[in-house]
Amino acid sequence: MKSVRKFLHPACASNGRASSGFTLIEVLVALTILGISLAVLLAVFLQGLDRSRESANEAAARVLAQSLLVQAKAAANLSMGNSAGKNADLLWRLQVIPFGTVADRTSWQENAAQIVATVSWRGDGGERSITLSTLRLLPKPESNSE
Repeated sequence: MKSVRKFLHPACASNGRASSGFTLIEVLVALTILGISLAVLLAVFLQGLDRSRESANEAAARVLAQSLLVQAKAAANLSMGNSAGKNADLLWRLQVIPFGTVADRTSWQENAAQIVATVSWRGDGGERSITLSTLRLLPKPESNSE
């Protein structure tokens, strides 16, 4: 028997039994650690996807607002007032309002209009919006002094 003992692993030689494999406790601890690790990784990936979607929505809203401003600046007959609409999941509003005080507008050679484009959408945490604005010079209306 002495010759058999010297070939056994030292941990197994003490009690005379050969142990092959893991205990149930070791398997459960390993599975618990694996489960917690996977849950943390899944949460990180989901947060990244949410941020990516929010970034895409914000970029689409910014592009729409810039497009509205460009169209308004290029319009031949731009009139004061509001307009609104919907594009996919984005709600937009375009306002053309007089710029400056009444005294300023009477003394200026041209009329100035402020163009404000607001695009809103439903995002994480509620309603989100982007507002861009610019100025445009408009010809003064002809006054009939006759």
